[in-house]
Amino acid sequence: MSKERSGKRQIKLLPVAANAALIVLELVGTAISFRSGGAKNLKYYTVLSNVFALVSSIAFLCSYLRRGGKVSHIAGMMRYIASCCLALTFLTVIFVLVPMAIPYGTAANVLYKGAQIFHHIICPILSCVSFIFFEQGIELPKKAYITAVAPTLTYAAVFVILNLLKAVRGPYPFLHIYEQPVYISVLWFMILGGTALGAAALISRLRKKFSKAS
Repeated sequence: MSKERSGKRQIKLLPVAANAALIVLELVGTAISFRSGGAKNLKYYTVLSNVFALVSSIAFLCSYLRRGGKVSHIAGMMRYIASCCLALTFLTVIFVLVPMAIPYGTAANVLYKGAQIFHHIICPILSCVSFIFFEQGIELPKKAYITAVAPTLTYAAVFVILNLLKAVRGPYPFLHIYEQPVYISVLWFMILGGTALGAAALISRLRKKFSKAS
């Protein structure tokens, strides 16, 4: 009986509430996105990372509640990877896509209109805050940040190849490899890859500093 009570006391409200909110917000954002563009929107890193964040929050809640406040390694890594991908989405939007859109008067479309308010702003911030400060029972390996950038590098590699084959165009301006010098494409790869790695390392460090893994 005492064990059951102890297990129940380990379950905190904040990580449950944050991930439940993430699930709802991601469902709303994804529904809006699919309503406007259908399954074709799955070509966007933003949409893919937010769908993965949705799955990661479901996995976290199932594991956290079933284990009485502890989280399986897989569920914990899913939350970490999702938060890193969403952090890259947020940074790319703020520092790359919005500045590119300003001369065309489409910055609002990129930043907050439609699904973007969820996928570009609210969900990335909430996911990172929740993972760093609220989500207990997760212990990251020393070099988890290397694993965290794997989806980003895979996405980049796949879409560079598809652009080379002219199977797709973009979908982001920095992937228009036939419309810019090779060194610019390489520079973009280095900038975004470095940003992904830096964000993953920072999130890992902040989590270890502010959140006690159990």
